[in-house]
Amino acid sequence: MSDMYGFLLNMWIMNRIDSSYLDVMVEKKFITLEEKEMIIATPRVEK
Repeated sequence: MSDMYGFLLNMWIMNRIDSSYLDVMVEKKFITLEEKEMIIATPRVEK
């Protein structure tokens, strides 16, 4: 897993990013599609 994966996972959990942002990160090859899918499957905290 990339270093960016852990950072984006934490941002996802804290509701700081959305799935469209993760799409951009995949397009820019910061994370893989599989990593994006794992992040999206992770529950988030409520606002």
